[in-house]
Amino acid sequence: MPAPLDFARFQHELSALLAGIEHPRLLAVLALGEEVGEVQRCALDAEGYGKDVKEALAGEVGDVLVALTEVASRYGISLASCAEASLAKIGRKAPAWREELSGRLVELRRRYDGV
Repeated sequence: MPAPLDFARFQHELSALLAGIEHPRLLAVLALGEEVGEVQRCALDAEGYGKDVKEALAGEVGDVLVALTEVASRYGISLASCAEASLAKIGRKAPAWREELSGRLVELRRRYDGV
């Protein structure tokens, strides 16, 4: 079984694949927005129209990851460093969020997700 793909390796390999065909920075950001819109469309199809979108959603999430990684690369940002910093930030904030929001979010998950 191959080793799990980490953010640094993913960013490096994607940059190599896109060498010479990278979007300009602005277009990379716009492409990210377009891909996020496609994730939203999948959610609309699932939640609003009862369609089975799991396979399509997985593909769109992958496209968002690619677009986000290209944005980071085009601006010289390490995706791995961002991920580590985000985990640390969430680790500091999560206890207060849990105290403030957990009851409400349990209710909303029950209502919207049926769990």
